[in-house]
Amino acid sequence: MSSIDEDHIREMNTAVGSNDVRRFTELMHPDAVWEHNTGSGSPEEGVYEGREQIVQLFERILEGWEYMRPEATEIREVEPGVYLVRGAMYCKHRATENVIVEQYEQRLEVRAGLMAKGRMVIGSSIGG
Repeated sequence: MSSIDEDHIREMNTAVGSNDVRRFTELMHPDAVWEHNTGSGSPEEGVYEGREQIVQLFERILEGWEYMRPEATEIREVEPGVYLVRGAMYCKHRATENVIVEQYEQRLEVRAGLMAKGRMVIGSSIGG
């Protein structure tokens, strides 16, 4: 596994966890494609193409949350430049005191130091 790619993946998680959309954008290829919870029935599920669409998705998702912090527990290279990432998403909505913890899984393709393609499923959508 490329430690550079692993560092890149962890830095993307840090950017999301700190709501740093600017940094998250810098870590993404301009023509990136993101598949978000497809088949889950989630309001935001779908395929987002290009940096602008992906950033708009993450801004909408993060909007109501005090924090949404992904913590990878496994990063495994499944083919050159393609990684399976599993972990827990720690979230706290602004309207409640409860902390929500959901399992997540991502498949990320990193090219030239930038996320080129990603797919994420969370909670009961994993394995579906």
